[in-house]
Amino acid sequence: MPFQQCFLCWLTATSLLIATASGQPSQPSGDAQIPADQKEAQPSERPADTPTTLPLGTAFLKDEWTLWTSPLRKSTYSSPTVKRYGIPFGLLSAALIATDTKTADLLPNTSVQTTWSGRVSQIGAAYTLAGFSAGTFLIGKAAGNRHAEETGWLALHAIAHTQIVVFVLKQMTNRERPLTHEGGGGFWAGGDSFPSGHSATSFAVATIFALEYRNHIAVPITAYAIATAVAASRLGAQRHWVSDIFVGSATGFLIGRYVYKRHHDPNLPGSPVKRTDSLMPQVSLGLRGVSLNWHF
Repeated sequence: MPFQQCFLCWLTATSLLIATASGQPSQPSGDAQIPADQKEAQPSERPADTPTTLPLGTAFLKDEWTLWTSPLRKSTYSSPTVKRYGIPFGLLSAALIATDTKTADLLPNTSVQTTWSGRVSQIGAAYTLAGFSAGTFLIGKAAGNRHAEETGWLALHAIAHTQIVVFVLKQMTNRERPLTHEGGGGFWAGGDSFPSGHSATSFAVATIFALEYRNHIAVPITAYAIATAVAASRLGAQRHWVSDIFVGSATGFLIGRYVYKRHHDPNLPGSPVKRTDSLMPQVSLGLRGVSLNWHF
């Protein structure tokens, strides 16, 4: 399937371009337009009740437009993220696609495995994560906790974007599901396997919570551990190929990262949003040795 692999290589590579959009600063806030010598006269924080600061209908549509048009912009391809990670991402995706039928046979694929994996998968269902995110938002709203309120709302925002992106990609590729390994994983065969929606949604929500609560190390570890378990369960349940899970997980992570960087209130706790943030690790040398910091 040379043509199919080339097409999927391009398709998976373009999903990485979402990261470049998240690296661009969002629309300037009111503080950004105030001269430096006048900032001291301005309040350091926004009012406690500011529902308009959360992304609603118009902001959602603008974000969706940015996500889909980023691969069409010339400036996108000059990003270091694309240059250093775009091509390897596409090649790895193509390699996984080419070996999917072999990696699918590495597990015992027993009925017990399939049953339990299917149960774990329900954690990553859109309705499960939407309910959890909505609960976080409502609890934060009721308790006056703006941080929890934002976290829940941005998670819902990321879920909605993920569902749209995954649905479109599924319709574009129509890939066969593994099921009982009778399918060959072909594209444009009437299926809806590529990419994994459970993996994408799980990682989108996990990324929001991990960035919002980066100072509480247990939250990022737990969030990504659960997302990884859900992604792995889709393979164990024989519902997806390895490449479906890989591309879905990456897509969800990038969408979650994009939503957070576009709409996070800098006055709230969380990962700082900087113009120079990227997927690039920062390496520094000092008298005490070498340190490696990964900012995202």
